[in-house]
Amino acid sequence: MPTITENSVGKARIGMPLLKLKETYTGCAFSPDYLSKYGFDEYGNKPNATVVSRSGQKLFVFWMNPQTQKVTGLIVLSPSYQTAQGIHVGSTSRQLKAAFPAMQAVPNMMMQDIEMAFLGEVDKPGIEYAFFKQEHIGKFLVADEPVKIVATNAKVSWIQIFPNP
Repeated sequence: MPTITENSVGKARIGMPLLKLKETYTGCAFSPDYLSKYGFDEYGNKPNATVVSRSGQKLFVFWMNPQTQKVTGLIVLSPSYQTAQGIHVGSTSRQLKAAFPAMQAVPNMMMQDIEMAFLGEVDKPGIEYAFFKQEHIGKFLVADEPVKIVATNAKVSWIQIFPNP
C-alpha cells in the first residue's frame, strides 16, 4: 500500500520536478483543479492545481511553484494511500485520535465546512487531516485556537502535505 509521509504521497514528493512526476505516474490522467475546493485562499479564476487519476479514480492533487516547476504541496484523495499508523482517507476521527493522542483541530478560516486536524504547530503542521461537511470534530471557542478532537465518527475527507518554510 502506498504511504503518506510529511514529504510524500506514494512516489510523489515535495520538491519533485513536474516532468519527473509525470514520468513516475505514466498512464495516469492529469486534470486541472482548484485549491479553493480544499480551503486554500486563491486569487484569479484559472486552475492552480492538478488532480492525478488512474482508471477514473482520483489519487491525489498537487500544486507547483510556477518559477521552479517543482511540487510544493500534495492532497491525498484515495483511501489506498496511508500513513505509517494506518490512517487514510475514510479513517474515523476516533482512529485518528487513537493513532495520535496529541492531535489537535482548528476550523478552516476560508471555508466554514472544513475542519483540520494536525500535530505540532498551526503554522507548521506537517501532515493535516481534513474533515469536510461533517459534525464538528472539536469544541471551538476561539476561531483559530487549536482544540482536542472530541468527535468519534467523523471521517477523514482528504490528507494534505504542505510544508511551510
